[in-house]
Amino acid sequence: MPKKARARKAKPLTAQPEQLSLLDLIREGRLGPEQTEALRGLMAAKPASGSWRGLPIMPPGSLLERAVGLFERTTDFPLELPAFMVLHMLAAHLLDLGVEIAVAGTRLRPDLWTTLLAPSGAGKTKTATVLGRVMPVRLFPETTSSARFIEELAAHNRGLWLQDEWGQVLRRMETQSYAEEMREYLLRVHDGKPLARRTAKGTIEVEEPALVILGTTVLDTFTSIVSAESMLDGFMQRFGIVIGDADPKRTPDKFPIYRVEEPGNLAPLHAAWQAIAALPLHPLYTVTAEGETAYETGFGQLFGQHHAIPASFFRRVMWRAFKYAAIYHVLLGKADDRIDAEDVGWAMRVAALHLTDARRLLDGYHLTELEDIVVKAEAYQAKIGHRPTKRDLISGVRGIRNNAMAEFVLELMAPLPASNDNTAPVEEGAAA
Repeated sequence: MPKKARARKAKPLTAQPEQLSLLDLIREGRLGPEQTEALRGLMAAKPASGSWRGLPIMPPGSLLERAVGLFERTTDFPLELPAFMVLHMLAAHLLDLGVEIAVAGTRLRPDLWTTLLAPSGAGKTKTATVLGRVMPVRLFPETTSSARFIEELAAHNRGLWLQDEWGQVLRRMETQSYAEEMREYLLRVHDGKPLARRTAKGTIEVEEPALVILGTTVLDTFTSIVSAESMLDGFMQRFGIVIGDADPKRTPDKFPIYRVEEPGNLAPLHAAWQAIAALPLHPLYTVTAEGETAYETGFGQLFGQHHAIPASFFRRVMWRAFKYAAIYHVLLGKADDRIDAEDVGWAMRVAALHLTDARRLLDGYHLTELEDIVVKAEAYQAKIGHRPTKRDLISGVRGIRNNAMAEFVLELMAPLPASNDNTAPVEEGAAA
């Protein structure tokens, strides 16, 4: 008798996922509507050039400016590290004390979620240790499994999760069975929905979960660890992106010894923190009419600069500004419960930084190659004088190999000038 064929075993969850390039994902039609919209938004956001991006987000004389200034004088660390650690520690301080923000009938929590990418050995641990001595906020322990996550959340809800090697944590959520539920848990935490998990010792329940998250990881390896598909999904869009580059003017040879903790260096930071800690905090901060107007004005200006960004994607990025506005309100030493135009103005600068850095990160997934293809397709469109069909693009533009890719490029292409009467796309199979 012939031997029975063995059933093929299912691919284990722990298997290494295949890393497809952005172009491969488009060609295979694997990007959903939300991911496509996110990609179009990031394509329209051009990175800023020139001096350090963080300069416009630091109020003179504030704890933020003092901290960044100290690390600038005494280390070669990327300055995004101290800047965003200060902002997230302040967010955790407010979150832990139950602060909320009211805007246009909606209530928000100051629960910032950010992925900070910096070179290896950039000083992430040292920065966190030094600033932790100045700003003693409650920390959520680093964790790698779903079971451990909910246990720690029950004990450290509303804390600050400073997670090193954040890219590896994201990878484990996709590839390891013991961490796969953590992604769903985090989505529920983001929305403030109750969590529950049965264990051998009983059921763990967390009501009104919330965390401030600052995940740090190495920029050079992030794109090989986290797929382009994941970068564009709804989960990753909940995180602001910050890229910390090494400063070419502050080279390692100028800092053989890090003197950040020398006597007297931390005193100005302690004084600034003590002033913040002494402020009377309110359970609810309301954005004033002037604050809303400042947001609307800044929104319009930034959207005008990035006019090709889909509105819904742009809104998701800019909505974080209200959370930052509450942080700036306290950072500026204001004792009232009204978030004003000044607070919102500072916050909008941070939101704009997130937008450009997210765009820059996606360049590592061959975004610029996709843009080159779109430019060639638009040149081909101008040459033939009408909107090309998918078949036209496949035959006339190098890099467009199938219908899925052609359809995606058609959505990204700019239309022909209005003066051209023949701007409608030619249907497949119609006579030329």
